[in-house]
Amino acid sequence: MLAAAENALIARLQAHRDVKRLVRTVGTLPKVTSDALLKRYHADAPALYIVPGRFTVADSLATMRFTVAGVVRNVAGQEQARKGDGIDIGCDGLVTLAIRALHDQRVGDCSWRVTGGEMVDEEIFDQAGVAAVEITLESWPVEIGFDYGEAQIAELPSFTRVHADIDIPPQAGSAEHAKWLATPPDYSTSRPDADLDVQLPGAP
Repeated sequence: MLAAAENALIARLQAHRDVKRLVRTVGTLPKVTSDALLKRYHADAPALYIVPGRFTVADSLATMRFTVAGVVRNVAGQEQARKGDGIDIGCDGLVTLAIRALHDQRVGDCSWRVTGGEMVDEEIFDQAGVAAVEITLESWPVEIGFDYGEAQIAELPSFTRVHADIDIPPQAGSAEHAKWLATPPDYSTSRPDADLDVQLPGAP
């Protein structure tokens, strides 16, 4: 799940017209030591990296969260690195590109929103001649898939009947709908406007 989402986010950034034009490197955050990472940042900049994500689960729905890291060369000081100078893109420009490419967009199997971000204020970055910004990206909740094996599928009973209760406006409301779904259905205070009952081959 996380790997597929990470790949989809990287692919969307790489395919975006403005990112292709203005950003040198798009990929996963490099897995190297701190000193080597700073050198890599300097060589890759301007760059957008997807930091490997995490997820939380509630009511069988998963919410995925990723960090998008943007890195620029800090050539003329922190202010230029943050804002850009009309020639070199700054961290603020990388934020704009990431939002254009990913915010309120369907990427992979779910929709995404940018929920926040901040400059990375680290002296070691200044010493290495780079500046960085982090953007928080969150998915809308998605259902967790269930992987049924062949044995489990074989144990499922045959699908032989379809029943639907149809309620047209003004609708009876959720409380009445719950009564209709009871076993047996409770039609004491209301009834569906119409119903559909289809017997499929193999039905008793």
